[in-house]
Amino acid sequence: MTKKIILSLTVIFLFILSLLPRLYRLDNPVADWHSWRQADTAAVSRNFIKDGFTPLFPRFDALEALNENGQPNPNRYFFAEFPLYNILTYPFYLIFGVNEAYARFVSAIFASLTTVSLFFLIRIFTRTRVALVAAIFFALIPFNIYYGRVIMPDPLHVFLSVTALLFYAYYHKKNQHWFFILLAGLAYAGALLTKPYALVLLLPLTVITWQKYGFKAIKNWHLWSFLLISLLPLLAWRYHINQYPEGMFGTTWLFNSTNIRFTGAFWRWLIATRLNEVILGVGGFVLFIIGLLFNRQKKRFLVFYAWFAAMWIFFIIIATGNVTHDYYQLPILPSLCFFAALGFWEIVKLGEKIWQKIFYGLAASGLVAMMLAFSWYQVRGYFNVNHWAIYHAGQYADQNLPAEAKVIAPYAYDPSFLYQTNRYGWTIGGEIEEKIAAGATHYITTALNEEAQVLIEKYQVVVSNDEFTILDLRQVIDSESKP
Repeated sequence: MTKKIILSLTVIFLFILSLLPRLYRLDNPVADWHSWRQADTAAVSRNFIKDGFTPLFPRFDALEALNENGQPNPNRYFFAEFPLYNILTYPFYLIFGVNEAYARFVSAIFASLTTVSLFFLIRIFTRTRVALVAAIFFALIPFNIYYGRVIMPDPLHVFLSVTALLFYAYYHKKNQHWFFILLAGLAYAGALLTKPYALVLLLPLTVITWQKYGFKAIKNWHLWSFLLISLLPLLAWRYHINQYPEGMFGTTWLFNSTNIRFTGAFWRWLIATRLNEVILGVGGFVLFIIGLLFNRQKKRFLVFYAWFAAMWIFFIIIATGNVTHDYYQLPILPSLCFFAALGFWEIVKLGEKIWQKIFYGLAASGLVAMMLAFSWYQVRGYFNVNHWAIYHAGQYADQNLPAEAKVIAPYAYDPSFLYQTNRYGWTIGGEIEEKIAAGATHYITTALNEEAQVLIEKYQVVVSNDEFTILDLRQVIDSESKP
């Protein structure tokens, strides 16, 4: 069997190994872990069908002002990342109809492609066996499985980041053809458009460049072309959305609004909890530390150290965001898997005699088993829908309320409840009269709190059961006619 056939079979194996577990609960409603972010992203894709395909003016469902200045956002603009992920989801919705499973499938495809890209990237710098183990880790870490099938741009972003590094490294290490620098520039442009913090990848990119050219890099027009291709789309997008500040989200709180940066809690959350327990399941963290500190070719792997350091620069700058949102750590997984794979082989290589090789091989495999088992224990609940009532209420509303209805679906600013209704409206209660004046027609709740009980006394009940209550805000009850 030729090397090309073996390589092809390996790629197919890695892709399938990555894809299959990401099909788990692919048909989940948008009500699982971090459903608030998924709901906003899913709404943009759905509104490409409902409102028209307008990628320069993505819209979500909520009418709240979420910008930092409190400006009204009546057009429901969603100006965060460029909606590349939603554009890729659009053909599925257009051909097969709106179904969140298709959006999850798009993420699963790109997560699986990332496994392949990571394999080829690592092969450029070291042996195939290290690349293979790292890719298997990336495919099977439960944390990565969950976030490899969410309705978010993050799996696409990680794919574009790894692929940009792959083509850039291939250009410098293998084939200095302009085509590869073009592909690298396009991939990096996509990574920046989906998540601007990909700017930190300039650190490993610079290391690759420096190792090849040193100061002579400044004369290479291919590299200047790469920067232009990469950065101009981001600059254009930022200029465009700055013309519509009402549709931009307040993001300054993400940096250090809680003053957590460099505190004990900051290091505990990111290292002890996220990296050690949730992502690498203790066993993988041991492998990672061994690979990071005790591999014998540190100079050869300088680009991976730079990549790992770049992610920590991001963690430190966006301190509150990273502590608050575990999926912010998704981009560090490729470098974690690389060093964990190095650690795996460093342990295996400790054995000289056959029985020693078997012993150390089993020890390394035991750490892998611990990683998968303990990480699964941490994230298995992520797949659960813990509040089916919002889904059932939304389904009823979608089937029975007028298509033009605007609803109040209080859920503490979480849009996942509103998303289920397939209507536009508000994700918080309060100021009901003002919302009615703004067009609110129905109030939907799964909690009979004080506000809901007051409204029930005033407005017509459409339906009320053990799970939810829907009120018609257009029909005021005549208090004198009540018994």
